[in-house]
Amino acid sequence: MDHLAPLLQAAASVGWVIFAFVALFKFKPEITRALLRLKKGKVLGQEFELGEELTTLRTSVAAVTKEVMELPPGAPEASPATMARQEKEFDTKIGHIIQLAASSPKAALIAMRAEIERQAINALAIRGLLHGRPVVTLQQALGELRQCGFPPALEGSLEIFDSVRNRIVHGQGTTDDDALMALDSGMTILRVLSALPSEVHEVYHPGVEVFFDPECTRVIPGVKGVILEATSPGGVMKTKRIYATTKPHFKKGKKVAWEWNIGKQWAAAWYRDPDTGETKSAWGGCAEFVGRHLDDIPRFSNP
Repeated sequence: MDHLAPLLQAAASVGWVIFAFVALFKFKPEITRALLRLKKGKVLGQEFELGEELTTLRTSVAAVTKEVMELPPGAPEASPATMARQEKEFDTKIGHIIQLAASSPKAALIAMRAEIERQAINALAIRGLLHGRPVVTLQQALGELRQCGFPPALEGSLEIFDSVRNRIVHGQGTTDDDALMALDSGMTILRVLSALPSEVHEVYHPGVEVFFDPECTRVIPGVKGVILEATSPGGVMKTKRIYATTKPHFKKGKKVAWEWNIGKQWAAAWYRDPDTGETKSAWGGCAEFVGRHLDDIPRFSNP
């Protein structure tokens, strides 16, 4: 069983964005052949048999991957350095699942479902589609992400994945090897969710004083300027922008949802750059930015 964890690790680490899927298709036959060899032989003295539902899941996920590869480019191609960094982030994200798969594939399957949900809700949040909702189901998230170019077949694949997962985790007569096969498909679903690019916002400074005047002598009470670092969809360009907020929760380095309160707005303001001390225009007019840390957005998974 332990030798399958590195196999899944290899499947999870093959590039990024559209390039990632080209690499995935290049190496996928090797993964498939390895799994088919297990199917024909015996694992831990038990005959490995891939059920019809697992076959349906694999077919569905392959169709989703094909849809993603056929999408028109939505952003400039990432640089090699950016791709390497994003690939490392993805490996870190699923590292605990890979480790768990070596000892408890069924537990890893549960963890994979939770990670898919987290990624889908984050994808909704960074695109400004969460609209401050306290919770949203995975099915709702995938339905709403279709307007951003996410493949329509992704919802259907997730439904099949959930059905397979429930059968494996809660049913009888299934094996750890069934869980590993489902986990392989779940890895591809997660890759799809991670591959479609979007601008990402990270807290650079949690809040600087803002002023009524260009000389920065009259502080505007009750409001701060949160400075966000925006990373372009291709991951190459980084820009800093400042927005009005009354929220105290921001922490440097945290990625945030793109959320606003248009009920509060401020006229023109100025601030002192925290790095240089230079006085700068903050905004000509600004609604309140209230974006939650992505880590703090509630989510719930099926047990």
